[in-house]
Amino acid sequence: MLVSGAGGVWLDWWRCVLALGVAACSLKDAEAEASASASASASAAIARAEKGVADANASASASRDAALTPDLKAKRDAALAEPAPAKPEQMNQESPEGAASSVIYFLELYRYAYMTGNTTELAAMSEDGCKFCQSTINNATNLHNEGGWNDKWEQSIQNVKVYEKLEGNNYNRIEVTVSHGLIVSHLGGGSAVESSDPTENQILDFAIRYANGCWIVGGVRVEEQ
Repeated sequence: MLVSGAGGVWLDWWRCVLALGVAACSLKDAEAEASASASASASAAIARAEKGVADANASASASRDAALTPDLKAKRDAALAEPAPAKPEQMNQESPEGAASSVIYFLELYRYAYMTGNTTELAAMSEDGCKFCQSTINNATNLHNEGGWNDKWEQSIQNVKVYEKLEGNNYNRIEVTVSHGLIVSHLGGGSAVESSDPTENQILDFAIRYANGCWIVGGVRVEEQ
C-alpha cells in the first residue's frame, strides 16, 4: 500500500509538473504572440506615419511646382540639372598642389550646393567645427527643403597661396581671391527673391589639414575689404 500510495503520489506530482510545464509553455507562446503583435502594430504605425510625411511632402512639393511660372520653373530645372564639379586629380595629395586644388574644389561645391541642394561632398570635406562649412550645408539644405534654389552664377578663383604650417599647428593656411557675379536666391518655391551683388577680388582665408588621405576644411574667414 505504501508503495502503491507513493507511486500514486509520484504520479500525481508528475502530472502536476507536466501540467505546469504545458501552462508555462502556453504562457510563453502567448507572450511571444503578444510581443510579435505589438511589434507588428508598431511597425505598421511607423510605416503609416512615414507614408503620411512622404505624402505631405509630395503634396507640398506639387503645390509649389504648380505655383511656379514657366520662367521660374525653367530656372529651377536648370539649377537642379547642374552637374557636380569634377574632382581634381591631385586634390588628395599631401602637397601644396593638393591643398590648393582642394580649396578650389570646395568653392565649386559651395556653389553646387546652393544650386542643387546636394551637400554630400561638401560635408565629406568639412570638419564639424567649421562654422562656415556647417552654415553653408544647413542654409543650402533648408533652402531646397522649402522649394527654393539659387540660380547659377559666375565665379572665378585666382591667386591661391598655400602657406606652411606653423609650428605646433595642424592646419595649413590657404589664401584665395574669389570674384563672383550676381547671385540670385529664390526662396520658398520662388515666392520671394534675394540677391547678392557682384563682388570683385574677395579674399578668403582657409584653414585646412591633411588627414586620412585627403584635405579637410577646418575654417573659412572672409577678409574685410
